[in-house]
Amino acid sequence: MVIKEFIGIYLEKDALHYCGAIRTVSSWQMAIPGPSMDPSGIIPGSAPTTLREFLQRFSPRSGRRIFLTLPRSRFFIRDVQLPPVPMEDALMSVQSMLPVTCHLPLDDIFHDIGFCRLPDGRVNALVIYAFRREILPILDIFRETGHEKSLAGLFPISLGIGAWLSHQQYPMPMALVISNENPSRELAIYHQAGCVYSMALQNAWTAGEAAAGMESVLAKFHLPADSLHGLEYSDNCLPLPDPPRNSLSWLPPVQRNYGVAALSVALSGQQQIFLNGGPPRIQVFQPWKLFVPALCVLAVLLSLWTVNLNHAVGRGKQSVSEMKDEVQQLQQKVRPLEKVRDALKKTESLSADIDDFIRLRPRLFSCFNEIARLVPEGTWFSRSNLQGAELTLQGQSRDALKIVEALRASPLFEQVKLLGSVSRAPTGVEQFSLTLRLKDVEANP
Repeated sequence: MVIKEFIGIYLEKDALHYCGAIRTVSSWQMAIPGPSMDPSGIIPGSAPTTLREFLQRFSPRSGRRIFLTLPRSRFFIRDVQLPPVPMEDALMSVQSMLPVTCHLPLDDIFHDIGFCRLPDGRVNALVIYAFRREILPILDIFRETGHEKSLAGLFPISLGIGAWLSHQQYPMPMALVISNENPSRELAIYHQAGCVYSMALQNAWTAGEAAAGMESVLAKFHLPADSLHGLEYSDNCLPLPDPPRNSLSWLPPVQRNYGVAALSVALSGQQQIFLNGGPPRIQVFQPWKLFVPALCVLAVLLSLWTVNLNHAVGRGKQSVSEMKDEVQQLQQKVRPLEKVRDALKKTESLSADIDDFIRLRPRLFSCFNEIARLVPEGTWFSRSNLQGAELTLQGQSRDALKIVEALRASPLFEQVKLLGSVSRAPTGVEQFSLTLRLKDVEANP
């Protein structure tokens, strides 16, 4: 019997949530991570001391996999929308945009990219990154305690909750408000394949500003107001109903133990996010998952055939041997043709991507260079979104009105205006959103 052990951990500043499970050939069940421990629980104490003490309570094991989640406030998340392209091409495209997408130098961060194919075929990419100086101490604890090779994932808690929702077969798409590390809150949008959007709700926002921000996100994803739920009853929105199909009844509710959310990534087939400095890992087709069941079925049929036709064993073996030779010969003939076909498809896709790049990228670079030239010093933008000829920018500056006046003076832009209200931080910095229209650009490219 093959047994694999999994441990889900959620680490916040004042507590550590954990949940352990083992998987056999036929079932899942909860299991204790170490001696004198419950299968799941919450350990109070300041991080990262609680993590070190927890890992020291059990010995390293080669068959164990540990998934670690952290509060959303420890990460930065940017969403990127891509046309219907293969995942390999989507990965190359997003990686080429990282210096623009991430507002921090790449040498100062660990990053990973989560991909989700939407029902209409488009690809949604979440660029997840965090400061190296905050992640390295956690990785050092796993290395010093001997569990470095067991660590299989490190990601925001909202991704684990998305895996839990998908496993419980909640109706999708869904908007969920998550309260994890007080007083932080997060608005996440989920599809069946995973999380497609995450926004940290600023603590400085008023109730009206938070409501307006959530309404804007719901409108962006064409979601009705009744699709917004809260994971906790204190989130001032519809509470999350009971699962339509409680397939994880053997685990504690995720609302009581966030370690279940981390463990749900191991239970699901979704992409595993790991911010450890390594390259992004995308899901690819694994041939053994198709060939192994086919070979098992063939073995059973051959066994039944041997019992019923014992007198023709010799002739049957000879026939099977000849068929295998023919199959191998046909496979050898087909492989070159398949490679040529795949190469042609990839060339066609790359040609389309290159055409789009040549058509749009120089114009975008000119626009961003013009914006960088005009805005006052000390201004930075945290997010940009181009829809046709309209460009939406979010950021902060000492004087938002000066930015609007400077951009209106440019011959490249028109209809420059602020979106919503401008919020001023105690430091004097104003947070704002504005929209502008690119001249001489078609509305629907």
